[in-house]
Amino acid sequence: MTTVLIVDDSALDRELAKRILAEDSQLTVETVDGGRAALDRLSAGGIDLVLTDLMMPDINGLQLVTTIRVDHPDVPVIIMTGGGTEVVAMNALAQGAASYVPKRMLKDWLLKTTHDLLSLQQAQRTHGKLLECFKVVQFELDLPNEMALLGPLVEYLQQIVGGMQLFDATETFRLGVGLKEALQNALYRDRTILFVVRIDRHKARFTLRAQPDDGPVFDAAAVPDVEDLDALNTTDERGFMLMRSHLDEVRFNETGTEVVLVKRCAEDGAEE
Repeated sequence: MTTVLIVDDSALDRELAKRILAEDSQLTVETVDGGRAALDRLSAGGIDLVLTDLMMPDINGLQLVTTIRVDHPDVPVIIMTGGGTEVVAMNALAQGAASYVPKRMLKDWLLKTTHDLLSLQQAQRTHGKLLECFKVVQFELDLPNEMALLGPLVEYLQQIVGGMQLFDATETFRLGVGLKEALQNALYRDRTILFVVRIDRHKARFTLRAQPDDGPVFDAAAVPDVEDLDALNTTDERGFMLMRSHLDEVRFNETGTEVVLVKRCAEDGAEE
């Protein structure tokens, strides 16, 4: 069984999140009413994922994310955002939170977000000792618009960077989240894209490229202009925010037919 810990000082919000997650019989859900209690429970072991509110009286969500990043790097954190918490939420993503769900969208997004993160977490744990020997991994593939392929592809890439030990567990996990969002957004219509991968000891670099006649890789209209998490109403907008938070670079060409995604693991990993 997989155990999710819900952290919120609001009994009503705790119960709502618990009921949503209880729809999956494979999840064991525990709740605590604050950050200090959450850290005590994490120290006891057996927690696979944390879902936390941001605004709490003892230890707030940002402090909790920062501490979990240091003391429990294998445990991903989803933050719940509400009106007026956008700046704190962005800081929490920058400090290591894996994803976020606005409280007003819990019913629509929470269970899927939880499943996605747990799937990536499981893949991260299965890389082999052999991957530690890799110095450079490079390949390219024609990727059709088949969403069923994205999970295994991202899991495979996580195994590579995890095995090569380019990042700590949290950053390997966040790379998987950002990359999956990028691929989902790129395959927003029926066509095949070229996906180029180059991973070395300094950085992981991914290029998504469409044929010029097929139009842009991303729907430019979906790129949000604001840093207001609570204003993001679609999964595409949310995906772009996670990409920008979890990756060091997200660069589009002038025509929008190519995007380059970079995550660095060292100062000398700048683009050549």
